[in-house]
Amino acid sequence: MKKIILLALALWSAQLAFAQSNRTKAEVFIEVEDRGAFTVYLDNEFVGSTNGRFRFYDVYNASPTLSIVQGNKKIYSGRINVRPDERIVFSYSIRQGLRQTKELNLYRNRQYALDDFDDYAGAYNTGIVSPTRPGNTNVANFENLAAMVKKEAFDDAKTNVILAYTTNNRLYTDQLATLLQGFTTDDKKLSLAKSLWPLIGDPQQYFSLANSFTFMNTKDEFLNFIKNNPSSRQARGMDVVTFEQLRNQIKRESFDDNKTKLLQVTFQSSALSTAQLAELLKLYSFEDKALACAKLAYPYIADPQRYFTLKDVFTFKSNQDALLDFLRRQQ
Repeated sequence: MKKIILLALALWSAQLAFAQSNRTKAEVFIEVEDRGAFTVYLDNEFVGSTNGRFRFYDVYNASPTLSIVQGNKKIYSGRINVRPDERIVFSYSIRQGLRQTKELNLYRNRQYALDDFDDYAGAYNTGIVSPTRPGNTNVANFENLAAMVKKEAFDDAKTNVILAYTTNNRLYTDQLATLLQGFTTDDKKLSLAKSLWPLIGDPQQYFSLANSFTFMNTKDEFLNFIKNNPSSRQARGMDVVTFEQLRNQIKRESFDDNKTKLLQVTFQSSALSTAQLAELLKLYSFEDKALACAKLAYPYIADPQRYFTLKDVFTFKSNQDALLDFLRRQQ
């Protein structure tokens, strides 16, 4: 009995260590081959879909419970094993059960490397390409900074080094995300992220820093902070790379309200085109939520003369008419 208790404690400690490290999250993707509407649960998180693909991006439990529900009937339940910094892809059918089909590394060349389901993305398998930066960003200086931050044992000391660096050097979102990986607590990361908001070199990409936080309430506080503290710099059009990052992040959100919250943050620093907004609105589950977001976006749109074309995003005539009525009232 004593051996069993010690083994259980060891397993619990391993899972706790997995969960506490920002660098050790995993992803779990499941494809259900059978037709129909399914809901997939991974521990307490769930995703519903009718297209058969289910994505869990932030998995910290090393041995979560996977359950598949069709209607009100649970058709599969069991524990799976995941490894840090990997995406595990599963396939399920009622006939063949659950099968693991792929293991993919999340990062290559220090960049997120995967497409939206089961393969590596991009010509160099790096996924997200860093945006072009104006001027000389002095890579050597940042490498020195990263090395100095890594040597510091405590978050406060790391913060002091980073803030001192920004006195004479520009810092970018992806660089800050790299530095935050070494932090221990969400509250220290959040405090630093708020401090650097007026100084960051690419405010149009700052929304993506939300992925650096472990807990949902911290992520929400970060996004609300940006939304309530507009950048003093003039908003500019969103480039293709940044838009792809935003679109992928919107796709990860399970609820329409969270999609809108994320978009409201981007309005502070980026002027979306009508075509870009249309693509994002198509990711919504409910048209009334998409319509509400379209109205919020109007003051920030880069080409308001094309705003009327959003009518084609909506299926229901009532929503089409509501959009056009809204536009007429803006005159």
